[in-house]
Amino acid sequence: MTAGRLLAADRHWWRSKDRLGLVAGSPGTYFRVTEDGAAVLDSIESGEPVAQSGLVDRLVAAGAAHPAPGNPVPAHDVTVVIPTHCRTSAHTERLSALVATLAPLRVVVVDDASPVPPSPAGADVHRMTTNSGPGAARNAGLAVVTTPFVAFVDDDVTVDAAAVLALTGHFSDPNVAFVAPRIVAADDGRFVAAYERSRSPLDMGGSPARVRPGSVVPYVPSAVLVARTAAMQDGFDGSLRTGEDVEFVWRATSDEAQCRYEPTVECAHAVRPSWAALLAQRFSYGRSAADIDRRRPWSVPPVRGHLLHLLPVVLLLAGQFIWAVDAALVSAVFTFASLRRMRLGRRELLSIARLNLVLATRHVGRAVTREWWPVLAVLSFVSVTAQVALLFCLAMSVMTDIVRIRPDNVALHTLLRVLDPLAYGAGVWAGALRSMSPRCLLPVVSLRLRRSGG
Repeated sequence: MTAGRLLAADRHWWRSKDRLGLVAGSPGTYFRVTEDGAAVLDSIESGEPVAQSGLVDRLVAAGAAHPAPGNPVPAHDVTVVIPTHCRTSAHTERLSALVATLAPLRVVVVDDASPVPPSPAGADVHRMTTNSGPGAARNAGLAVVTTPFVAFVDDDVTVDAAAVLALTGHFSDPNVAFVAPRIVAADDGRFVAAYERSRSPLDMGGSPARVRPGSVVPYVPSAVLVARTAAMQDGFDGSLRTGEDVEFVWRATSDEAQCRYEPTVECAHAVRPSWAALLAQRFSYGRSAADIDRRRPWSVPPVRGHLLHLLPVVLLLAGQFIWAVDAALVSAVFTFASLRRMRLGRRELLSIARLNLVLATRHVGRAVTREWWPVLAVLSFVSVTAQVALLFCLAMSVMTDIVRIRPDNVALHTLLRVLDPLAYGAGVWAGALRSMSPRCLLPVVSLRLRRSGG
C-alpha cells in the first residue's frame, strides 16, 4: 500500500473512551493500539491520508477499514475475457455491443460451442469444440492472456472500459489480487426485473468490504471480476457449472491476496426472462452448495455465528419465550464481559450487543426459509411449533421487504419472495442428496473471539 492512502472506516466501527481500543470490521475484530495507533485511527475517522504501517495492513485485512482505489493501471495492461454460449442472433448482437464498449481494452471472447457462433468485431475469438461451462471457458481465455491483469466479464453484463479500469485502482495495494464491482439487475420494465433490483443474489449491497467467508460480503459473483493474472493459480474449477466463482475466490484469496468489493462501480446484469427461469436459477445456486462444501468443508453453512448470540433466536422460534428473553440477556452480558478490556462506553456496548442479536436473528430466519424449510415443513404435520416457526419467518421476510422496498405489486412480490428462498433450499437439499453429504445443511457455531493487536 502506498503512503498517503485514504481509508474509510467500516460501518461497524466503535472506539473506546481512551481512544486506544477499537471494535470494527465484519466479522468483528478487537484492536488495542498504542498512542501512535490511535493517531492513525483518528486520521481514518477524519478522512485524512494515512501512511503505510503494520496497523493499517491489519485494519484492511480485518475489513475494519477500506482503502479508496488509487490510479488505474494503463489500458494496455488489461485483457478482458468473455465466456459466451450464444443461442440466438440477438445474443450475438448483445455480445458485439459489449465488446465495443470495452474498447480500447484487448478482448478475448471464448465461444463455448455456441449454436450460433459469434464473430464480434474488435475481439479475439477462441472456439471450444464442446460446451464445458463458464469456468472452463474462462480458463481457456486465461491461457492466452499475456497482460499483468485480466478482467472476466459475463456476456449479459453492461460494463465499459472506464469501469473496468476504475476497479484496477485497488491494485496499488500489493495485497489486493481481485476486485469486483456491485452487480445490479438491469431495469427492463418487467416485474421480474423490479424484484431482482431488490433481491438479486448477485447484488452484494452498497458498502465496501473485504470479501471472505463470515464477512458482510462473503462472496462476489464473477459477472465482473478483475484480477492479477499471476494470482489466478489454477483458475476456475471447470467441473462446476454453478458456484465456480464462489469456490475460486475462497480458494485463491488470503491476507496476501485479498479480494475487494468496490460498490462505487456499478454494472447492470440482465435478469431471467420469467419467474420459472428465476426460480430455476435459485435452485441451481442452492445445488452448488454441496459441491463447494465438498471442496471446502464447512464453507457454506446455513448459519455461522456465536452460540450465545444464536441461542435466543432458536429458543424464540421453539416457542420458549421466557427462556429466549433470558438467553438474550445472557448474550448481552457476554458481549459486555468479552469487551470489558476495550473500555467502550455504554452506548457502544449496547450497540454491539444489539447488532449481534440482529445479525443472529437475520441469519437464523434466512436459514429457516431456505436450507431448513423442508425439515420444518415435515415437522409441521406433527408440531404446531414447527409450523408457526416456518410461517413466522416467511411472514417476517415478506413484511420486511414491504416496509423497506415498498414494491408496486405487493401480491406478486410476496409470492415470489416466498418461492425464492424455498427454491434455493430445495436446491441445497438436492445437492446434499446427490453428494450424500449433509454438511452444507449444518450450522457452524463457535465460542471464539477475534482479537488483534496494534
